[in-house]
Amino acid sequence: MLKSANFRIGETVLGLATLSLGLFIAIETWMTPPIAAQAVIGPGLFPALIAGGLILVGAQLLYEAILRRFEAEEFPELDWKAVIIVAAAFASQLVILERLGWILSGTFLFATSAMAFGSRSHIRNIVIGIALSSVTYLVFDYGLDLDLPTGSTIEDLIIAFGGSV
Repeated sequence: MLKSANFRIGETVLGLATLSLGLFIAIETWMTPPIAAQAVIGPGLFPALIAGGLILVGAQLLYEAILRRFEAEEFPELDWKAVIIVAAAFASQLVILERLGWILSGTFLFATSAMAFGSRSHIRNIVIGIALSSVTYLVFDYGLDLDLPTGSTIEDLIIAFGGSV
């Protein structure tokens, strides 16, 4: 029997919704016929991973909502300045992506987001952003055979220095 002090309806509904979404995605992924693709990893991998993650998170939310005792929590005040800076950086990345390419626009997004959340080591943020964006680019381009934008400006520079795109 559930004790009313332990049972929280909002968290239970969220857990059920998350679990249901995960199950729906899993069923749809399994029912979708396979597509013959030349990529190393098939198109069903990522939906299956997302479904598995949602199922695990939904089950954990249900467990915590039904079986664990909750203490009243005080939530920190939302840092609206950081939210606005990250949203602006994301919107800017969408605008500059085709011109500057994945690596530079991803670096910009990472460095700006890190700055918005309080990091003051700008050089380190840029280096980490370049590393993460480059690894992501290489994994998608060579590992998954999915092209991320190189950037028209970068392509022009490559051609100007005698390279080919």
